[in-house]
Amino acid sequence: MKNFTALDFETANASRSSVCSIGLAKVVDGKIQKTYYSLVNPNEYFDARNIAVHGIRPEEVKDAPSFSDIFNEVMTFIGDDPIVAHFAQFDINVLRSTAKKHGLSLPNSPYFCSCMLAKSVLQLPSYKLNVVAGHFNFTFNHHNALEDAIACAVVVNGMMKSHASLTAFLEKAEYGFGYLHGDSFRKKKPVRPQSRKPKPASSTHPFFGKSISFTGTLTSMKREEAINIVESFGANVHPAVKKNTDYLIVGETDAKKYRNGSLSRQIQAAKDWQARGGTVKLVSEQKFFDVIRL
Repeated sequence: MKNFTALDFETANASRSSVCSIGLAKVVDGKIQKTYYSLVNPNEYFDARNIAVHGIRPEEVKDAPSFSDIFNEVMTFIGDDPIVAHFAQFDINVLRSTAKKHGLSLPNSPYFCSCMLAKSVLQLPSYKLNVVAGHFNFTFNHHNALEDAIACAVVVNGMMKSHASLTAFLEKAEYGFGYLHGDSFRKKKPVRPQSRKPKPASSTHPFFGKSISFTGTLTSMKREEAINIVESFGANVHPAVKKNTDYLIVGETDAKKYRNGSLSRQIQAAKDWQARGGTVKLVSEQKFFDVIRL
């Protein structure tokens, strides 16, 4: 079976629970059968950086339903399908956080990530959705939730074209489903000793060979997930800012304090090293998210 539902969210700000639009594309037997789109009123503020990405403004969602209003029809649309998103660490955490915000109960649906799979099976200069979709000769209006969901579906269909089923494709790629209430989508542990060397990280990625630290709570994903991602790019992660730290990733919680004039210990340490000639750079969570999706 080649059945799944592609999902994409756009958010009003850095909070994972600030959904302002949702797009879904249902694939049955390897073909897009139907789609779903809705603006969503997050009842939260809109950050100018997010508006610049997706173009949705507060006045456009003023009369839109809340996520709790459309939850039942969204889950009915998905049904028993595995859920896929391009960079699922973000969209799945948005789904979890938004459901929690509204006191909604999610099923333990399986999910997978088209971005991680593309990195595993394709050789491309970038794995952003528009680049991977372009590889399959598909163009679309990027950062429109519905068009992104459709593009994600096209990418998955393209990658598994020569496989009998979605399960067969994941087996070949050596990945196992993640679950909304369980483990993350990740590479399977080898069942036999491997003599081959692991695939080296790309030396062209901005984080390759860099020393990175984190401060504050990330709203787009868990810190453990973020650490795994940057390490896969060839970065070295340290618990505290040091003289040779290249980047300090500032989670939204500490960013808010910083904007209000209060510095966390890590940010203060970074400032101290900067004053002494250090080259450590502070990177916002939004910028970090943009870079890891390269």
